[in-house]
Amino acid sequence: MAKIRTTNVWIVEWLHPQDQMTGKLLHDWLQERRPGWSAYVRCNTKADVLAAIERATVRAQQSYMVPLLHLEAHGDEVGLGGPDGGSGGSQLLTWDELTDPLQALNLTTACNLVVLVAACTGFAGIKAFYRGPRAPAVALVGPAGRVTEGNLLRGTKEFYRRWCDEDPRLTDVVASASREAGTVGFEMEPFALLAFEAMAKSLIVSLRPDERSRRAECCRQRMRALAHFSDTEIEHQISLLPPMPTAKELQLIWDELFMIDLWPANRERFGIDMAAIVATLSGSEDAVLLGSR
Repeated sequence: MAKIRTTNVWIVEWLHPQDQMTGKLLHDWLQERRPGWSAYVRCNTKADVLAAIERATVRAQQSYMVPLLHLEAHGDEVGLGGPDGGSGGSQLLTWDELTDPLQALNLTTACNLVVLVAACTGFAGIKAFYRGPRAPAVALVGPAGRVTEGNLLRGTKEFYRRWCDEDPRLTDVVASASREAGTVGFEMEPFALLAFEAMAKSLIVSLRPDERSRRAECCRQRMRALAHFSDTEIEHQISLLPPMPTAKELQLIWDELFMIDLWPANRERFGIDMAAIVATLSGSEDAVLLGSR
């Protein structure tokens, strides 16, 4: 896991008035132990949540703040839920709606954003991690299943207690939080690992004959719809299609995802050699990942 740099905690709470305000309790607890380290934003609508994340982004741009974003709300496989701001009803903030705001905040932090989703099945937020062009976070942390308010608060307190270690390792911090949370533990997903697995799976699938046939047929149909090409020209163009994207194309996508194009030093944290990966999948025996050299 690449080393992560943070400066403070940005707690965004979106709960109904009848709920226990675990985010506020956590903030007060942190203030007693490390005054000024925790910022707290109380939200009444999903628009407030998005505005709170945007406010953190602006603050980070202006002051080089690198927050650990903490989201307190109800949650499930679809997204986060909270009050609608007045009628007593609820609103849904889908994981997909969170993707762009998280990308903007992570971009401002030079790919150092950790997101802790303190919600039931908060780890379902991993769904927000699948779309580029920038990584929405460097890592997501959250409960693996439904958790009681008391256990959630104990787990998050332990998380931040350990995060204040002299040289915290996220895996160790999450393991301590899991032990404190009881029967439902916390899980952590580094985005680099998730992205690499998704990319490798996509490339492997692209080499299968049925997938190549499917791609060729899609291209054939698109070219026929243009009505500019003869059947002979269409088949010639299809014969020139590479079995997978080129290493150069993949490298550009990866480097943009982890902001290596903006901060070359990120290559030490996230860099991989796409030419080696493509060579490996194409049958080369001497290809290796950059990090294993």
